[in-house]
Amino acid sequence: MNTLEGIFNPKSVAVIGASEIEGKVGQSVMKNLLNFKQHGGKVYPINKKYNEVYGIKCYGSVLDVPETPDLVIISIPAEYAVDAMEECGRKGVKAAIIITAGFAETNNHVLEDRLKAIIDQYGIRTIGPNCLGVINLHNHLNASFSKEFSNMGNIAFISQSGAIMTALLDIANYYNLGFSKIVSMGNKIDVQEYELLNYLENDPHTKVVALYIEGLKDEKFISAAKKISRKKPVIVLKSGKSEEGAKAASSHTGSLAGNNAVYDAAFKKSRVFNVESFEDLVNLLKIFSVQPPMKSKKLAVITNAGGFGVLAADSVEKCGLELADFSATTISELKKYLPDTSGISNPLDLIGDADVNRYKHAFELVENDPNVDGLLAILTPQGMTDALGVARELVKLKNYMICKKDKIPIVASFVGGTSVLEARSYLQEKGIPSFICPELAVHALACLYRQSHLMDKYDSPEYLNEIRSEIAEAKANNPEKIDELLANANESNSKEFLKLNGFAIPEKFVATTKEEAKEYAENLGKVVMKVVSADILHKSDAGCVIIDPSDASEAFETIMKNGEKYLFDRKIDGIIDGVLIEQFVTGKEIIIGAKRDPVFGPVVMTGLGGIFVEVLKDVSFGITPITKEYAGEILHSLKSYKILEGVRGENRSDIEFLKELIVRVGVLMETYDEISEIDINPAFIKEEGQGGFVGDALIITK
Repeated sequence: MNTLEGIFNPKSVAVIGASEIEGKVGQSVMKNLLNFKQHGGKVYPINKKYNEVYGIKCYGSVLDVPETPDLVIISIPAEYAVDAMEECGRKGVKAAIIITAGFAETNNHVLEDRLKAIIDQYGIRTIGPNCLGVINLHNHLNASFSKEFSNMGNIAFISQSGAIMTALLDIANYYNLGFSKIVSMGNKIDVQEYELLNYLENDPHTKVVALYIEGLKDEKFISAAKKISRKKPVIVLKSGKSEEGAKAASSHTGSLAGNNAVYDAAFKKSRVFNVESFEDLVNLLKIFSVQPPMKSKKLAVITNAGGFGVLAADSVEKCGLELADFSATTISELKKYLPDTSGISNPLDLIGDADVNRYKHAFELVENDPNVDGLLAILTPQGMTDALGVARELVKLKNYMICKKDKIPIVASFVGGTSVLEARSYLQEKGIPSFICPELAVHALACLYRQSHLMDKYDSPEYLNEIRSEIAEAKANNPEKIDELLANANESNSKEFLKLNGFAIPEKFVATTKEEAKEYAENLGKVVMKVVSADILHKSDAGCVIIDPSDASEAFETIMKNGEKYLFDRKIDGIIDGVLIEQFVTGKEIIIGAKRDPVFGPVVMTGLGGIFVEVLKDVSFGITPITKEYAGEILHSLKSYKILEGVRGENRSDIEFLKELIVRVGVLMETYDEISEIDINPAFIKEEGQGGFVGDALIITK
C-alpha cells in the first residue's frame, strides 16, 4: 500500500474539531465529507462538546473511535493540535491533514518542531499544517474547508497557497477544467512535492499535474519531476523570483546565481513547464487536459482576418513551430470553395466575409492534409460571421477525428468580446481550448509539441562516470598535495589543483622577486602577469594584471605595489605570495563557475566570459549531476551560443571540450565538499578539435 494512499483513498476519516456552527473550519470540513459518507465512506466527528454532528455520533477523542481511522483531519487551535497528533500516533493513525494554522508561518517554530517530532516518531504521513486540505474527485473525498467542488477531470493541482488553489477552482467552471486530485501543501511539515509527483506518476485518473510553488526543501523534486514528465506534463508556477535579499557572493558565479536563476535551472532539468504567470498556468491546463499530443511542428492556421494570421505566423516562428506546406490535393480542393481574392497559403485567409460553410470546408480539407499535425482556427467578428456556427463545425471536426482515431490538436482564437463569448464558451465546454489571442494559442501548441518529445530525451551517464572515476583516483592518489593546495587557494594553487583533476592550464611560474619575474618571462615568451593572493579575488579591479609587459621586472613591482595598496585600503590582513608569470593564450573567452545552493546542491554556470559577464549576464545554469548531453543543453540556452558555432567566417569553437569542462567542474563540486565556489573566468576555448586552457581560476573553500 502506497504511503500516501491513506491521504487520497481512505475508507474512514476522523475530523478533530468537528462542528455544525457556520463559520467554523470544522463545520466546513464535516459538511464537505457528507458526500464521501453518502458514497460509502465512514466519517467520525471528534469534539468533546457534542454527542453528534450532522446526525453522526461524535467522540471525545480519536482514542475513543471504534476503529483506527485511515485519515484524520485536525482543525483545532495549534496548541491543542500537537496533543491531538500524539493521540493519533497512539491510536495507530498513519495519515493526517492538519488544517490548523499558527505554526512556523507565525514564527512559532518551537510548536512546529514538537509537531514534527510526533509525526516522525509515529510515522504519520501528514499534509500541512496551515493548509486548506485535500480533495480527490474520483472517490468523492473533499477533506478540506474549500467550498463544494465537483468538476471531475484529469488535472492534479498541488499548491502552497490556499488562495491560489481556490482561485483556480473557481475559474475552472468558466474554462471547463476538471480535476482528479487537489492538494493544499501549507507548511509542508512532512509530505513534499516530490512524493506527490511519485504518487501521481501512476495515478490512472491524472493526465496533467500543475504546481504552485513558493519554495522547495530539497533537490529530490528534480528526479521525481523528470520521471513523471516522460509520461505526463508537469506545469510549475513559482513565486518569489525577486533577487531582493539574496546574499552577495565573492565570485562572479555567486553574484549571478540568484534564487530565480537556480530555480529556473532546476525546473529546466526537471523537464517541467516553468510558467511566468497564473494566466500561463491556466492556458496550459486548458490545452494539456483535453488535447492529444502534437506529433510534429507542422501547424495549419485558418483565419478570416489577415492581420491576426500574420501575428499567428510570427508566433509560430518565435515558438519554434512551422507553418505546414499544404499538399497539392489540399490546395486544389480549397480553390473550389474559396473566393479568388483568397490566397491559398498558410496561414489560410478565408477573407472577412467567410461564412460557416467556408470555414467548414477549410477545416475538413486542412485536417485531412498529411502535412498538418495541428490546427489553429482564428475568427474575428464580422457582420456576416456566425461565430457559434463556426464553433459547432470545429467541434464536429474534433468528434470526427476521435471516431476515426486520427487525432490532431485543435485550438481556437475567437478574438473579440460579447459577440464571440457564447462561441468561446461552447468550444471550452466541448474540449477545444479557446484563447483570447493567436499568440497564446500558438505558445500552448508549442508546449504540447515539446511535451510529446520529452519521452525521447535520455541522458547517458557513461562519460560522467568516466570523469567521476578519474577525479576520484586523483583525490585518492594525492591527498596531501590537494590539502596543501586548497589550504591556500590562490590562483596558482587553484590551477595546480585543477591540473591534478584533468584540466588543461597554461605553462606558468610564480615569481617572488623581480629578477625571477624577468627570467620566467624570457623563458615563456609572450606572458600575462598576475598577483598571486587568495585575498585578492578580482585581480583586474586591483590593478594587478599586466598583459605582455615590455619590462617584466617593472611589471612585477607595479603588481606587488598595487596588490599591497588594495589590501591596505580595504583593511584586509592578507598575504601576497608573489606574481604569476604565465604563458599568454587566446581563444573564445568563456566563464565556467559553480556554487552550492542550499536547496539543490552544486550548481554549475557557464556563459560569455571575461570582464563583461556581469554586465551582459548571458549565462546558463545546470544542477549536478551534469552529463555531457545536459552540458550541451546548458550551452544551447546561451544567446551567444551561435558565436561558439562560428559566425562571419570564424571557425567553430571546440564545443566538445567546453562540455567536458562543464562536466568536470560539476564532478569537482560533487567530490569536494570543502569547495564552496569555483570561478574559471575566462576559460579560453580554441577551434574545434584543439581544446583550450583555464585562463584564470578562483576556488573558495569553506
